[in-house]
Amino acid sequence: MRLYTVHLPAAAGPEPALFERAEFVRDGFNLFAFLFSALWCIWKGLWVTAVAVIVLIVGLVALGRALGLSGEAEFWLQLVLAFLFGLEASNLIRFRLRRRGYTDAGSVAADNLGDAEAIFFARAADEMREAERTGGAAAAGAPPAPRRKVTDIIGLFPEYRGR
Repeated sequence: MRLYTVHLPAAAGPEPALFERAEFVRDGFNLFAFLFSALWCIWKGLWVTAVAVIVLIVGLVALGRALGLSGEAEFWLQLVLAFLFGLEASNLIRFRLRRRGYTDAGSVAADNLGDAEAIFFARAADEMREAERTGGAAAAGAPPAPRRKVTDIIGLFPEYRGR
């Protein structure tokens, strides 16, 4: 199972238009960002980040040469940088979406992107129907808020009530 975070644009029109522009970001390690850091940034529209990555790579090479590091040590430095970039790639996309005015609409656990979209939109449709019945905010065009089930929890264990 993969975890996807869902991001919706700011409410500027009718609600179906919000859902058409929904963005799903897979959480976890990104292999393409690990292998092709700067190219991946350009492909995703992260121009400033691409320039920063190139400057950092060139800076590490220059630092390695200035310190007299071996080629193997320079390789490991570049590999660690690429690994860290692969770990943080999804967060970079989330930051970009946040800067563009998208809001976090929750998360979905699914095997693939298609299943994540189906689960999220089915849940959103259920919440919209429920809000229309009760006359809530979703009927007025606001994106559905993620449901939080409140339970009594002490630490990691639920409180025993004779069940």
